[in-house]
Amino acid sequence: MPTGVKKLRGNPGKRPLNPDEPKPPAAEPKMPADLPALAQQEWKDIVPLLLKLNVLAEVDGKALAAYCYCFARWIQAEKEIADRGILIEEPIVRSDPDVGDDEIIGYKVKKNPAIPIVNEALRTMKAYLIEFGLTPAARSRMRIEKPKDADPLDLYLQRKISATAHVN
Repeated sequence: MPTGVKKLRGNPGKRPLNPDEPKPPAAEPKMPADLPALAQQEWKDIVPLLLKLNVLAEVDGKALAAYCYCFARWIQAEKEIADRGILIEEPIVRSDPDVGDDEIIGYKVKKNPAIPIVNEALRTMKAYLIEFGLTPAARSRMRIEKPKDADPLDLYLQRKISATAHVN
């Protein structure tokens, strides 16, 4: 788990933190050109939220794209269920090798195959949302360090140094 997330959660495992962990600057990754339309819309909706929380860096692009693909898959599967229902009828076919024709002799009801797709997409989406701190439980484990008030002496000295550098 990244050190930043451990700090936000208060380091619940109390293991030593990695002081040398890379800390990429907050930035918006480039959206992959091949994202489906639904995934592109989710990208556009979620990126401002992640930037506002300061949890998105350019290097997070692939993880964000994977989340957006899962989001699109979830929406598509939900539409399939809405169109066809939770249960679907599957024809029972009897083949007659002598005649060469297949005959439908009845129907059996089965679970819509889109249901497991919805469930898997939701599980995967949840994992990515937790990684980005976007679930209530994930946020409840975070602790945001408040910036320290600037020392008046440091501010004064910075202004003096800056003014001196411009004069020389």
